Amino acid sequence: MTSEIVTKMRQEIVDRSNRFEEHTRGSKDEYNIYREHIQYVYKYVIELSKDKAVDREVLGISALLHDIAMTDMTLDRSRHNEYGADIAEQLLRENAYPEEKIQLVKKCILNHSSRRAEYRTTEEERILVDADGLSHFDSYKSLYSLAHKVMGLNDEESLKYIKDKLTRDYNELSDELKPLVNDIYSSVMKAESIREILIVNYQPENRPRD
Repeated sequence: MTSEIVTKMRQEIVDRSNRFEEHTRGSKDEYNIYREHIQYVYKYVIELSKDKAVDREVLGISALLHDIAMTDMTLDRSRHNEYGADIAEQLLRENAYPEEKIQLVKKCILNHSSRRAEYRTTEEERILVDADGLSHFDSYKSLYSLAHKVMGLNDEESLKYIKDKLTRDYNELSDELKPLVNDIYSSVMKAESIREILIVNYQPENRPRD
């Protein structure tokens, strides 16, 4: 499914992720969103879209760019879906991508936020949400670093943040995918301390392999 435009957009997010990581090196914000998150969302959309009547190129681009706004520290993280949709539109127009496909990519990125669930109307949007959610369960321990180091939350607040985040992700997953994460979701919900979450030895069986 790798087309020239997908390759270009992958390189774009890789470059931006690397620059962000270098710029934040040694700080609480140090993070490479492509390496630690986006590459897995991309693999999931490819896996989940097999044998479905969807635009897999649009899905691939949407997965690669859905969190692109997170590589710009000047932007409001809580609105990263809105900023990301605008950034994607600009990048794709610069590459003369078909306008109708640009609008579908924008819709996928804008509506991957749980706050926009009511506006989802396409299978591409649904698959991106599922892929994003599954990737969060795979890397749930990294949510502690986000909560504690970046957001400045104490352990009690971090525990609540992780539970709330994974509950939203679980509720957003398609019903047929929930069994893949039932065990880890149940373990996290039962945890009474951050330590209980961090020592869970969970090896996701559903993550696409390299």
